[in-house]
Amino acid sequence: MEKFYCAAPWRGLHVNPRGAVKTCCAGNPNMLGNLNTKTITEILNGPELAEIRSSLSQGNPHQYCSNCVNAERFGNASERAWHNNKNPDIDYATAGDQYHHPVIVDVRWNNTCNLSCNYCSQLDSSRWASLKNIPVNNTTRHYYTDVCDFIKQHYDHVQEVALVGGEPLLLKENIKLLDVIPEDCIVTVITNLSNPLENNEIFKKLARRKRVGWSISFDNIGPRFEYVRHGGDWGLLQENLAIVKSLMVKDSKEFLAHWGGVHAVYNMYNATRITELREFAHRQGLTVLWQNLSGPTCLDPTKHNQAIAELAADEIEKFYATGLSTDTERVFFDTLLQHYRSNTDTTSTQTPAFVKHIREIETKYHPDQQGKFAELWPEISRLL
Repeated sequence: MEKFYCAAPWRGLHVNPRGAVKTCCAGNPNMLGNLNTKTITEILNGPELAEIRSSLSQGNPHQYCSNCVNAERFGNASERAWHNNKNPDIDYATAGDQYHHPVIVDVRWNNTCNLSCNYCSQLDSSRWASLKNIPVNNTTRHYYTDVCDFIKQHYDHVQEVALVGGEPLLLKENIKLLDVIPEDCIVTVITNLSNPLENNEIFKKLARRKRVGWSISFDNIGPRFEYVRHGGDWGLLQENLAIVKSLMVKDSKEFLAHWGGVHAVYNMYNATRITELREFAHRQGLTVLWQNLSGPTCLDPTKHNQAIAELAADEIEKFYATGLSTDTERVFFDTLLQHYRSNTDTTSTQTPAFVKHIREIETKYHPDQQGKFAELWPEISRLL
């Protein structure tokens, strides 16, 4: 069996909106400790991580690594590859059982977000929490200064920082974070880009930097965008796209100062509309990175009946016929196409769950959208 090594437990830092710590986004199971009860140093040098490092130093994956193990088993990209590419110098035989320093940083201060996207939840969106009458605490966390100071102590080692949310352009804590990281490190922003940029202090700081990657999170265009990304405005998104694209110019060394593309989740809302999204992205000069849905299950097109599978398969072939698909997209969609063409299930249990989901969205949470799904997705609606 091939040895399994990963640098993240020695050189990664991930904090979720609830203060829980991991060394990468993919780490499993759950978390290693929480900043509401322990310090960042206690967690990163705690017994849980020492056990994980001991296993990995021998080339053996730990249960903590299961998400990357499963991703690689099916030929997909993994977080492990990202961390290892950033740490080619690490010697696992001598790495030891203590934390080294953060090379890749991903700190999500809280779940502040202006949208209630149809497949999101109160864990990642304060707007959803508000709609569900769940108390929201978006005050600055008591560990905020300690985390920034920890990152600043390792200033010379930080190579890449991910700004994620909630919505990172609304998290004021990112103002200080951008001040304590190296000017030449890469900053990757995963944003819904649905806030005015003109007076946004975080955007102003990003615009002055030279190595910024924009992952712009949306999966549909026009009215379908506004239905799925509830609270978003398609016109504003296009205006903001133009502003970000104006930063994507080559510097004196012929490198792009800023770069980016669309970060799309493949789901029931775009399974019959991927062609129009890709054609829009192509006109904008943007690539599309496709991501599998993490939930809810009823929004996964592969979990529905044969009739819906045929619609989804036809759309993939329609997209292929445009000639716009990249090699990476072919890998992603070929697997789906094979599944759809072999689907003989005519009675999926997820179709009733999807009908219930639409009903709740349109009557309980987004009543301004009542009846809109049937209008915007008639090809699916007639099968429900």
